[in-house]
Amino acid sequence: MNIYKLDDIRQLDAPGTAVTVGMFDGVHIGHQHILSLLKSVADQKGLSPVVVTFDRHPRQVLTEGVATHFRVTTNKERYDLLDACGVDAVVEVAFTPELAGMSACEFFEHILVGRLGARALVLGFDNSFGSRGRNDFDRLPEVAERLGVSLHVDSAVFYRGGEVSSTRIRKALQQGQTDRAYAMLGRGYRMWGTVERGRQLGRQLGFPTANVSLADTSKVWPADGVYAVWVTLADGTSGLKGMANFGAQPTFGLEKPVFEVNIFDFDGNLYDTLLTVEFGPRLRDICRFDSVPTLVEQLESDRRAARQLLAQGLTAAAVK
Repeated sequence: MNIYKLDDIRQLDAPGTAVTVGMFDGVHIGHQHILSLLKSVADQKGLSPVVVTFDRHPRQVLTEGVATHFRVTTNKERYDLLDACGVDAVVEVAFTPELAGMSACEFFEHILVGRLGARALVLGFDNSFGSRGRNDFDRLPEVAERLGVSLHVDSAVFYRGGEVSSTRIRKALQQGQTDRAYAMLGRGYRMWGTVERGRQLGRQLGFPTANVSLADTSKVWPADGVYAVWVTLADGTSGLKGMANFGAQPTFGLEKPVFEVNIFDFDGNLYDTLLTVEFGPRLRDICRFDSVPTLVEQLESDRRAARQLLAQGLTAAAVK
């Protein structure tokens, strides 16, 4: 897949393009449906399929005091996922205040048609772009007809009675509903970071943990809790099963959030290495236990539950 910067393009070297525009945060099953339509339209019309996206989330430019933990995917994740969906080319646009001031019809005519050679535009069911203050999105059909560009609007993809969206996925994760996020993403939600030395409390309890320092603070943080997880090591070893504590450690009087991962049946040194953690089902809330033996008993119960759920996979839970 080719990735272009819009600033480096005067006119895209293609006989004509079929274009779709969006942040594509998460590249969820709704996005995948749009990308399928984009490829179909491009094939039918003999055009090159192009995804136009932005270097940062518009909320980072348009909203003052925006929260940090809100992205479902980083730029690298998005591009890897778009590549996996069979996208041939991505054009990354720097989202600036100046760009935010462009109306939809200006962006369409001068950027999508003038510089990217759009001959077809594929929109999601709720897709819109352009300045809210100069909102002329409803005039797109008129301008498209004048420029000889065909418009194609995709249908919504539904889950549990509502349209699949990045917003719904964020809310599901923030509520600890990783099974629902899985269903809408079409895969498990992932976070990663470097293993650092901790207080080794887990080892003393018989549950040695990797203390993960998260690498990207812009991603959505799932609700505090204990989760079943799959783990991938830096050397590419994947599918390791485990459980994770995401949040405080009140039994030991520690309120600072931690991300600790206990990998089942693993004995090795992971310090200073990168771990990728894929969230399975949420097992329970974080609790304060009256004694260490009571905590250990609960951890043993958590491990049994995690093994059972991970053996089943997350798909069954997600569609209940």
